[in-house]
Amino acid sequence: MKNILILYFLSLISIAAFGQLEDDFYILNFDDSLNLQHLTIDTSSNPNNIWQVGLPQKTIFSSAFSPLNAIATDTLNAYPSNDTSSFILTNIASGLGFTWPHTVILSGQYFVNSDTLTDFGIIEMSPDNGNTWIDLINDTINAYAIQWNVTKPTLTGNSNGWLNFYANIANLGPIFNIQIGDTILYRFTFISDSIQTFKDGLMFDDFHFEDYAEGIEEIQNDNLISVYPNPVNDQLSIKINKISSSQTIQITNYQGQVVYDNKYFQDSYIDTKHLNSGLYFLRYSDTKSFTVKKFVVNH
Repeated sequence: MKNILILYFLSLISIAAFGQLEDDFYILNFDDSLNLQHLTIDTSSNPNNIWQVGLPQKTIFSSAFSPLNAIATDTLNAYPSNDTSSFILTNIASGLGFTWPHTVILSGQYFVNSDTLTDFGIIEMSPDNGNTWIDLINDTINAYAIQWNVTKPTLTGNSNGWLNFYANIANLGPIFNIQIGDTILYRFTFISDSIQTFKDGLMFDDFHFEDYAEGIEEIQNDNLISVYPNPVNDQLSIKINKISSSQTIQITNYQGQVVYDNKYFQDSYIDTKHLNSGLYFLRYSDTKSFTVKKFVVNH
């Protein structure tokens, strides 16, 4: 079955002051007013927030990536000193990309013109409405679950033009127990020090979001099986709570690579001696339901 975008909700979910947010595949280019509903320019922590949506008209920032508009640290003026300004993009986990770690894409275009190291940007993600923030570029604890395409973005210094960033963050789903319908926040921040250099700052355009799995049609049921011990060394035991005529088990590593695939599973254990130490995701499915279990191999 070809890749499809799963479980697009017919009933839209209301988000305070920004109407209906319901997408699992879209581009935010700051020209389409419909998708601007995902955007909040944070004025609670900084009433003088410098992020603006509009036509860039600065010395270096003279045009958007895709005309006409972009979001920039002021569309007309150089960024000020001693400032921390943020904007937030709100999304709903409407596909199964987080639940069965497959594909959750955050990508876009960026243009930076700042003091190297002392003035810089940050990209963060929150799985719990802002209580927890993960620094997607600099986090060391969850770095293994964030798959950057080629290189991480460098949000300081001079990019000398538009550059692309692209990350698959699907494997953050099991770590933070992200479920369908959960609110996911992405926060983009620019921080300046006390020295005024009259540079243009940071600019983004054409954010691209995806949230899907491949060929998933079942309903999630976390009570289907139990796996133990965890961590495991040589043999992972599988206790199936309801025997079905069709039982499939697939295991992927934290990079999304399939390391075990059995479409006719009838055993009570899986040999793990050949697996490298690390985090793995086991997906069990029968004819109607599926569940995902996280386990660690520790040799």
